[in-house]
Amino acid sequence: MKDYFKSPPFFITVGILVMVGIIYYLAKDKYYIEYTDTSEINIVNNWQLPRVLEEVSAICYLDKQRVACVQDEVGDIFIYNLISERIEKRINFADNDDFEGLAIDGEKAFALRSDGTIFEVKNINVENPEVIKHQTSLSFKYDFEGLCLDKKHNRLLMAAKSYGPNKADRFKPIFEFNLVSKKLNPNPIYELSYDNPIFRDLETAGTSRVFRTSEIGIHPITGEIYLLDGVIGKLLILGKGWKAKKLYIFNPSDFPQPEGLTFSPQGKMFISNEGEWNPANILEVELLKTKTAQKQEPIN
Repeated sequence: MKDYFKSPPFFITVGILVMVGIIYYLAKDKYYIEYTDTSEINIVNNWQLPRVLEEVSAICYLDKQRVACVQDEVGDIFIYNLISERIEKRINFADNDDFEGLAIDGEKAFALRSDGTIFEVKNINVENPEVIKHQTSLSFKYDFEGLCLDKKHNRLLMAAKSYGPNKADRFKPIFEFNLVSKKLNPNPIYELSYDNPIFRDLETAGTSRVFRTSEIGIHPITGEIYLLDGVIGKLLILGKGWKAKKLYIFNPSDFPQPEGLTFSPQGKMFISNEGEWNPANILEVELLKTKTAQKQEPIN
C-alpha cells in the first residue's frame, strides 16, 4: 500500500482531483446558482455559429437575413446570414485585438476595443473600407464590453464591465461618444450603482459582482435601455431617467455567456452567447409578462 502512494497512478489521481477542484472553483460562481423563474422568457429561434465566432462578443441587426458580428480576438466584422446560416462576408478593420462592441449606423460601423478605442469603418459595403481610429481618454482598466448607437441623440453609448481606475467607485459607468464632434464626454452619463434597489434581493448586492456589463442596447420602440451581464447571465431594463425597471436572471443552460444584444426595427430582440460547452449561438428572444418570482444569486 505504501508503494501505491509513490506510484504514477496515485499522482495521476491527485492531479485529476486538483484539476476538478480548480474547475469547480472557477465555475461555481456561474453554474451553481438558483436563478429567476425564466418560464416567461421565450426563445423563438436558435442559430448555432461557426467555430470562428466561438467568442462572439457583439452583434448588430442589419436586415431580416443578416446580422453583423465581432469576436473578441479578431479585427474583422463578420456578416452572418440567418437564412443560409453561413458567414457571407468578412470585413477587416484592424489587427487582431480585444474587440467587444459593435454599432451600425447605415453603411458605417463602429467597433469598440476593450480599452475604449473606437474604430470607425466608413462603409461596410465596399472592399477595403476606410477606417478611422478614435482614441479616447479612457483605458483598458474599465474593460469596455458594451457599445450601441443612440440615433436620437447622435451618439454612441459605451458600457464598462469594471469600475475603472478608482477602486473606491461603487458603480459601473456608461459614457457617450458624440458622433458629430467625434469626441468623448469624459464624465459618465450614467452610473449603475452596486446598491441600486433593483439588486436588493441578490446575494451580491452592494459588491462589484452584482452586475458585470457585457452589452448595452436601446429598444427601438420603447426607448428603454437594455444591459446584459455575461458572467451571471442577467438582463436589466432601464426606463425613463435611467431608472431600473426590471431585472431578469437567465437560466445558464440557455444563456451560458450572453455577450451580444441587438434589436430589429420592429423590436425583435436577439442575444448572442459565446461558446462554452456548446457552440456559440444567436437567440431570438421574447420577453413575456413576468410572473412574480423570487430572485436569487450565486451560492458564493
